[in-house]
Amino acid sequence: MADRIIKGKVVKLGDYVNTDVISPSRWMREGLDVLRLHTMEAIRKDFYRDVNPGDILVGGRNFGCGSHREPATAIMEVLGVSAIVADSVARLYFRNCIAFGIPVFAVDGISRLVEEGEEMEIVLHADRVTFTNKTKGGELSALPIPETMARVLEAGGVYKLLKQRLAEGY
Repeated sequence: MADRIIKGKVVKLGDYVNTDVISPSRWMREGLDVLRLHTMEAIRKDFYRDVNPGDILVGGRNFGCGSHREPATAIMEVLGVSAIVADSVARLYFRNCIAFGIPVFAVDGISRLVEEGEEMEIVLHADRVTFTNKTKGGELSALPIPETMARVLEAGGVYKLLKQRLAEGY
């Protein structure tokens, strides 16, 4: 399989961005189109205006911690986020991103490699993943996503993989 490349502008967040901040409960019943307008408003009022399709979110420590909220992951798909990279990612949020087909990576030091608005390139090689600051240089690497998770990502999420397999008579 050829290397997969993800490129985008960095939208940078801090440490401990939790799911309650990502998707405030007050707006979750209103649907994703309304929730989009209130995503992360407690820490960044106009977040939905700052994020464009293809952007890469870069967080600090323990991104996605807190309660289990699928809308906190689903909203990233609505916003068009191409990947999430943080110094560390809460385990449940990490798995939810994979299930939704959103590339997510825990890379110690990533929050020091890039700044808001810089261009980042992520290359998924067979044996590693590289993260390059295309604006000012610098690179980090990490182990690849496990094969089973990589297949889910490649299909675009667990539901799309299931549809694909059912269509193939798996």
